[in-house]
Amino acid sequence: MKSKIWLMEGLSSQKDIIQGIKAFADQLKCRITVFASHRNERNEILSVADHSLIEPKDAEKRLEFILDTVALHGINAIHTGRNSLWFEENRAAIEASGATLTTGATGADWLTLSEEKVAFSQFMEQNSLPVVPSWRVTTLSELKDYLASPPFSDSPVCVKPVTGIYGIGFWRFDDTASSMALFNHPENRVVNSQQYLAAADASESFTPLVLMPYLPGPEYSVDILADKGEILAAVGRRKEGPVQYLEHEGEAFELACACARAMKADGLVNVQTRNNHHGKPVLLETNMRPSGGIGYTRHSGVNLPGLFAAYQLGLMSKNDVIENAKSSFSPAAVRSITDVILYPEQLTNRLN
Repeated sequence: MKSKIWLMEGLSSQKDIIQGIKAFADQLKCRITVFASHRNERNEILSVADHSLIEPKDAEKRLEFILDTVALHGINAIHTGRNSLWFEENRAAIEASGATLTTGATGADWLTLSEEKVAFSQFMEQNSLPVVPSWRVTTLSELKDYLASPPFSDSPVCVKPVTGIYGIGFWRFDDTASSMALFNHPENRVVNSQQYLAAADASESFTPLVLMPYLPGPEYSVDILADKGEILAAVGRRKEGPVQYLEHEGEAFELACACARAMKADGLVNVQTRNNHHGKPVLLETNMRPSGGIGYTRHSGVNLPGLFAAYQLGLMSKNDVIENAKSSFSPAAVRSITDVILYPEQLTNRLN
């Protein structure tokens, strides 16, 4: 029986995914052995798996490491949350080992499309899905022109890098903001346009940006389990201040699922939407990987990581997964709090 799944380096939610799989295995009363690995000494993540490994930092050694590990330990399924493009480029060699591979996508082109925000917006428009308007800005001169005559007459303007994660580089322009607002309240991500332009002018290089209207919200983040574009399970999180409301219906939820279908999503992925000034959701972006908040969704009764592992290992059929997600869901409100966990200085489950 297939029972060994290997979660290779991901984001911080790798820990939540491991714990979700193990809890689901206990619920099913079946044996799933979880292997976890990371390039860094992330003992707080690796310690919760049954077995842990440290990945080579050199990408040239990665394939040999994977093939050796699969052969030595009889791994049945591999999931990665990082370096997904490399994994897609090496999919044939990895799957020749007998293990299945999940990257969130069905090919490298889909990963590239999800990262390139302007191209993503254009693709969604071609598929008749409402998406936030996006303009590419490649030079500081172009940015100055756009800010002098914004293309979005009914909305404030914001920018973010063409590629990137965690919202790094996102700023909303407000010419009424004081010069100290940026320093006193950086969490608001609000900056005076002249202050931003002055900083950009002093920089040695200009990072290409996406110019967009800033939408009032609320924002939705929908965590999805998909199989080559087919939606098997999904939980939406409506974000209002510090509280997130778990949902599995509504316009934003359906739009996110339609986006995942269009992107041929495969595995655990995340789609984000935000309501426009008419109260209608539009697509912001899709992440072909688990979100940082996927652990929150377990409070709805739907265990997305557990369903993913059970399906990948053949312990549940497609219909089993769909029915389990439908029958298990219950609305909930969750709030993230600051916590501290013990950091194991030594890994007692380490294999290498």
